Amino acid sequence: MRANAPSDDNNFFRKIKISLLLIVSLGVCILPSQALSDSLHLAVASNFISPIKKLAQDFEQETGHSITLSFGSSGKLFAQIQNHAPYDIFLSADESKPQALITKQLAVADSLTIYAKGQLVLWSQAPIPTNDLKETLLNASRIAMANPRLAPYGKAAEESLRNLRLWDNIQNKLVLGENIGQTYQFTYSKNADIGFVALSQVLSGDNKEYVLELPKSLYKDINQAAVILSRTQKPVLAASFMAFLMRADNQAKIVESGYANRATD
Repeated sequence: MRANAPSDDNNFFRKIKISLLLIVSLGVCILPSQALSDSLHLAVASNFISPIKKLAQDFEQETGHSITLSFGSSGKLFAQIQNHAPYDIFLSADESKPQALITKQLAVADSLTIYAKGQLVLWSQAPIPTNDLKETLLNASRIAMANPRLAPYGKAAEESLRNLRLWDNIQNKLVLGENIGQTYQFTYSKNADIGFVALSQVLSGDNKEYVLELPKSLYKDINQAAVILSRTQKPVLAASFMAFLMRADNQAKIVESGYANRATD
């Protein structure tokens, strides 16, 4: 009688379990590295926060790869990249900074792509009494805009004010944000009566009503360029994301978010 010994059935199932564990272990060892998910770190200009969050989510769902996003003014991100920040792709709010990175051999020369064309507007949390740009700006007590030395949308705001011949008249009214995101917050919190912001920010917010569009003749085109950085360890995945960004359906989503149609360039 073998009351204390394991049954033959128990021995059989134990052998099967051990065999399965060995097979699974060997399978993990021989999986190709390409089958494992990887990640990209993107440095993104503040005006593009809302669209890139949605696009990054779509990319993750389509590919299984993950995206990490860091936001800031184009000037600040540019400085971080020069100081070896661990980004794979830079989505700037202008074309000059990505081009400068190529010149410095910090970005891949043939990777520069215009992914969006920005639109600048005047926006307020309160009703705007008139559609006259000059009158609106002269009547405002505080006007928010991004720092022209750091942010391309700030540079476009300065160009607009100079072309309206108001730059010298409103210096004491200006509330400068480090980037267009901070400028939006100044206006949203009513620390400024009105602000020069990106149309995309207005469309993604909860107040889309009090907006004055600026004639395109007041500022140079805000051509927003993306570039793959030389330091990336994932050039193939980075190129895949750039192709995804420029795909027709995703370009249509960018236009719907408040950017001009690049086909009109």
